[in-house]
Amino acid sequence: RGDLILRRTSNKDGIRTFSTDTELVESRRAEIVDDATRVFVKKGYHETNMRELANEIGKSVGCIYHYVGSKQDILYLIIDKANNRGEHWIEGIESSLNTISARKALEHFIREYYTYTGIKQDATTFAYQEVPSLERKWRKEITDTARQDVEACSIILRKGVETGEFQIENVIMMAHNIIVLGHMWALRNWYLKKICSLDEYIKQQTAIILRSITNRG
Repeated sequence: RGDLILRRTSNKDGIRTFSTDTELVESRRAEIVDDATRVFVKKGYHETNMRELANEIGKSVGCIYHYVGSKQDILYLIIDKANNRGEHWIEGIESSLNTISARKALEHFIREYYTYTGIKQDATTFAYQEVPSLERKWRKEITDTARQDVEACSIILRKGVETGEFQIENVIMMAHNIIVLGHMWALRNWYLKKICSLDEYIKQQTAIILRSITNRG
């Protein structure tokens, strides 16, 4: 009987919950993820057990387990939030290329991607550190999401090569470079924030990237 209840109340994302209210689950998980990110960044994921986490975020252990099945689930949700741009991410980029140039699309991509990384910089840094700690099934999910980001950027770069706007020998490698430069704001924020704002960082990196793939910059 207990197994039937679990199956009936589990979410389609594979994370166990005892609530059948989808909106409530999403809201409570968002709270848990935000609070847990702060705690894990400060104290360490492996150094914090569920009881300590509950005390730190002002929730009971039972409340947390009502919406997630394990600490590993929370780890996955934190990393997924840092990386997931939404299910229509690539479709939106492909659509935009019908109305604007590849250069403009790339500028927009860089600004959106880097701004998101700036907002989620603690989660981004945490993700780099803890992805190896994920169970195999969750690592695959995160890898697939990261691959989607590279593919989204690659679509723009390929379009630019086709139209003659960009000169790129290895599109996939360049896409990886652009993505990692976005992550660098989070990974080296302790230093970069002393010499420029996020907006200045985005403008300067955009200029550097464009100079490397165009004749004009």
